[in-house]
Amino acid sequence: MKKKIITFILLVCGLVSLTACGESKIDINDYVIENRECLFVAEDELYCATLSTGMREENYSFDGVVNKMVPFGIITLSRHDSAPLANDEYTYILTVGEDSMTGFLEATAGENSYSIDVETAIPADATINLQITFTGYNFNQNMNNISKDFTVDNNTAIDIANKELSEEIKNICSDKNNKIEVVCKILKDYSNSEIKSYYYYIGILSTNGETIGILIDANSGEILAKKI
Repeated sequence: MKKKIITFILLVCGLVSLTACGESKIDINDYVIENRECLFVAEDELYCATLSTGMREENYSFDGVVNKMVPFGIITLSRHDSAPLANDEYTYILTVGEDSMTGFLEATAGENSYSIDVETAIPADATINLQITFTGYNFNQNMNNISKDFTVDNNTAIDIANKELSEEIKNICSDKNNKIEVVCKILKDYSNSEIKSYYYYIGILSTNGETIGILIDANSGEILAKKI
């Protein structure tokens, strides 16, 4: 299990990315550029679809400056058995309440999945249906907000990281010209049905290339691994 967890960190570190340090006390809440708040999940015998929602920086860029935050949502489709998804046209219809949006999923770079950014606000208590059609298959499922049952929410996870990584953050920011940005993601290995746990990954990257991160169990709040 620990090996699996560490693998998660190695996979997501490349997704983490960069606001001036130099203060005597650093609160990473001030430097968050992506904060995934809710995770909706739907699955059938072969496929799993997720909808991650939250707030992130407008005109998302890793420039060391935290700009205006806007709502976002990311739909991702993957297979339970990790088999490659066919090079196909994946059409989706996402219905939130009485409103629907449609489009095409795109291959996710470096991952065995297809995804799309729907760039819209989605309430945590929304009624959601997701339909994805491709050659010979129709995925049509209601989505459940599994994150509402977590003992630890996204903001608490950031606070845990703020405390547990305080010394490392202080060291990174000892150079007042260095800058950081922070992301909060919700993770699970959907290719392994035996793994039921969900995790928060809080990642921090500085402008001079230092990366630190922490993996937190979403139900217990236990710190499972650190990258320092």
